[in-house]
Amino acid sequence: TVFWCNVHGGYIYVFIMLAAFIGLNLPTGIGKKNALIASLVAYILILICFARIIRMSGGLIFMMVLAYAILAGILYLFRRKFVSLDARGICHTVAAAVMAFIATIVFNPFHLTNLTHTYVVSISEHAERWREIHEWHAAFDWSNPVGTAVPFLVMFLLALVALVPWIVVLIVAPRSVAQHRKRKAKASDEYQWPKIDLAIVVIAALTVYMAIRSRRFIPIAAIAACPVIAMLIDQTVRAISATLNFLDRNRLAVSAMPRQLQLGVTVTGALAVVFFGTWWGLKFKRIYLDAWPADPQLSSVFMRMTASDAKPFYALKFIKDNKLQGKMLNYWTEGGFIAWGQVPEPNTGRTPLQLFMDGRAQAAYDRKTFDDWSYLMAGGRVTLQIMERIRTKGGKVTGDDYELIGKWMDDQLKEDDVWVILMPAVVFGGSRSQGTFHAIKAIELHPGWRLIFLNNRQKLFVDIRTPRGKELFEGIFTGKTIYPDDYHRNIIRSHNWYLYRSGITEKREGLEFAKKAFESSPSPTPLFEVLAYGGFPQLKPGVDKFCIDYLNEFEANQDSWSRQDGYRLKTQAVQIVCAHLKDPVKQNRFLGELERIAQSKRW
Repeated sequence: TVFWCNVHGGYIYVFIMLAAFIGLNLPTGIGKKNALIASLVAYILILICFARIIRMSGGLIFMMVLAYAILAGILYLFRRKFVSLDARGICHTVAAAVMAFIATIVFNPFHLTNLTHTYVVSISEHAERWREIHEWHAAFDWSNPVGTAVPFLVMFLLALVALVPWIVVLIVAPRSVAQHRKRKAKASDEYQWPKIDLAIVVIAALTVYMAIRSRRFIPIAAIAACPVIAMLIDQTVRAISATLNFLDRNRLAVSAMPRQLQLGVTVTGALAVVFFGTWWGLKFKRIYLDAWPADPQLSSVFMRMTASDAKPFYALKFIKDNKLQGKMLNYWTEGGFIAWGQVPEPNTGRTPLQLFMDGRAQAAYDRKTFDDWSYLMAGGRVTLQIMERIRTKGGKVTGDDYELIGKWMDDQLKEDDVWVILMPAVVFGGSRSQGTFHAIKAIELHPGWRLIFLNNRQKLFVDIRTPRGKELFEGIFTGKTIYPDDYHRNIIRSHNWYLYRSGITEKREGLEFAKKAFESSPSPTPLFEVLAYGGFPQLKPGVDKFCIDYLNEFEANQDSWSRQDGYRLKTQAVQIVCAHLKDPVKQNRFLGELERIAQSKRW
């Protein structure tokens, strides 16, 4: 418990579930009335304190206490029908929970961080604001692009199907047996009606409810609910069998399963295990062990399972090699990785390049900080007004619009002393209907900011009005700025030779940089650099020949390349080439291939 609570704050919910577990066991597990009353009073006082912490109104607190008091009374009256811990078991559970809670705080380097994270996201004043993130959306929000809830829906429906007969059978069956017992003898070895393990059932139900509210709890809900579903089905079948046996043979006992039926169930179960195990194993091999089309280098099982190939590995090496310091604007979900990859100051732990925001937003930052980041990333009110104009009157973002957005962004970044911006492709390659895309595009077009690092995943800008920013930008041309490898050095040179070198000889040199970058890693970003040089009449024949040669090479090697890492990037490149060569038939064929790749590598 301590380990998992420190790995991820979501596991703090084990303590919330434990509160329900104790509350349901108190009325049924403590036999002495004085001890029971004292325990219930203490438990209710703790509930009231917690309710005040989360700012629950007095009326709701009264209703909560009244409801629990009524429930406790009912449980006490029918306590013999429930599975329950005794007083010693309850004390041991509480003691273990307290020790685990303390250990979770002590052994976490951030101490209360995970606890505050869970509190802020779940029940704080601004909980709904934080749950705007995809992973926190409701399970059955089918428009959510993150994950799938179809298996959970199947489990949820199965739980309902199992729960309803279980309730009906456990109510009807004992009554039916009792009625017939008035005129029939009572069997000495009769079947014992199962006691209701209410705490386990309620915890499973609450966990399923958590998953419905937020899909990130679906795995926990499955772990908690599936054993309970199996228990409900087992108890239902046994109760029906015992009741039918009593009505037919005057013997309240579970009938032995017929040998043929037992054999059939065993064989069916074995076949199901073999089938699903083989299917799962083959799918695991195809997705996690076979060639990985998304990246030619970052293709380990860990990278695939965690989608870490999207993290800024190469950008971070650039940051460390060039010893960047100060303040930066970053995409918030990459903040933790950027901080982790830097070399902190040994005495204070302070990272040289300070983040604007990181993935611990709900735990480590005030909501205002996140709102400020969101407002800045969206381009502020000026971008909002421009986007609203386009929605109502049509048109597109103009050069003057980008100038306005860029000036506003620049002013805001100056106020925060930010001189470095690192953004992922989800931003600069995202939807043009989003303000975020235009905000970063405006920075790219602003004369005070320059792009000094790019690849298929990341773009890094610096303010060249700062001494270090100017030095890094000029270092692209002098060779003093350090890059992770030849690919990154060639692609940024190609980009800047295209923008800032004037002679055709230098443009031709820039084209060669782009070609070398593409040869190092055939992918869209260096290809776009190549195609940009096609705008110069002197270079267009060479660009067209380059595209034709790559198309021919791809078609000749497609079969072997499809079994290599990075195949999707090569396919994206050839699809762009077909668009450039105005070959819609082949372009559509490769679009279909990209769709096939995407579907084949999804779990």
